[in-house]
Amino acid sequence: MTALAIRRPRRRRLDPTLLGALVLLAGLATWTMAPLATGALAPVTSDTRIEVTVPVATSVTPGWQTGDASVRLPNVSIPNVPSDVTSAGWKMSTNWANGYEVRIRATTDPALRGQNAVDGKGARSAFADYRTTSCPCPWSGDGFDKAMFGYSVSVVSAGGRTALDTSKWGTAKERKWRGFTKGSYRAYSTAGGTGQYTMAVHLRSMIPAGGTQVEGSYRSGLVVSAHPLL
Repeated sequence: MTALAIRRPRRRRLDPTLLGALVLLAGLATWTMAPLATGALAPVTSDTRIEVTVPVATSVTPGWQTGDASVRLPNVSIPNVPSDVTSAGWKMSTNWANGYEVRIRATTDPALRGQNAVDGKGARSAFADYRTTSCPCPWSGDGFDKAMFGYSVSVVSAGGRTALDTSKWGTAKERKWRGFTKGSYRAYSTAGGTGQYTMAVHLRSMIPAGGTQVEGSYRSGLVVSAHPLL
């Protein structure tokens, strides 16, 4: 999933001020069974899509509604002060007996990069992914000497069973965070039964105390996918 919008000439110097960052989450609901293709569609680019696979079964009526297609991270200019943005409104509803899991991944490594950055955690014009092992974790700049980028998830259930796997993300007051990887990670799952689940993806960027970052515009591409549990 590609994301971008504003492009500026990249200045090859370290600067504690980051002008801006854009992140795109958009998708196309794709079904394997045409009679059940009731998902909402959204404009896509060649590598931006949501893939929903429906098992061959009767009485399955899944639906998927994409959330905010494009969100902009606030400017990052004050060290050790996080900047947040939320992509809200990712809705899934189904009566599939065994439930679904929703997974998230990045299209690049690291996830948030300058226009001309190359892959690699050490790239000067790229943000370091927040901790990806033993997390979600409380947010902290300890151990980072460059700007970092991470995410958290929250899910609201309606008319059915409560979403599973959500306690690991903490609470609205004290969220827990994780870094993106190119391998997908389970955001939440459902236990089956009729219900609707609305997910919000919370994105956070920060330059740690004493850290620096190349000034410029940054972008990230993310993929959100839903998979039936068999």
